[in-house]
Amino acid sequence: MNQEQLMKQKIKYLEDRIEVMAKSIGSINKILGRFQMTEDKQSNDPFIRVMEQGESDTFRDADTMESDHELI
Repeated sequence: MNQEQLMKQKIKYLEDRIEVMAKSIGSINKILGRFQMTEDKQSNDPFIRVMEQGESDTFRDADTMESDHELI
């Protein structure tokens, strides 16, 4: 594969990643829009209910815990 073909392949890959990222951002915007519309209302959407409740005090990220002791 010559240098020009390699560069075209890299550009195509980056364009694809940008397209996927744009779709993801669009999805996040939709979720935030739904959350903002229901901010003062009780929602039946399980995702929004979790967001309304926040993280529970008992939730810990598995990467930060080892045998119930936080890693330093």
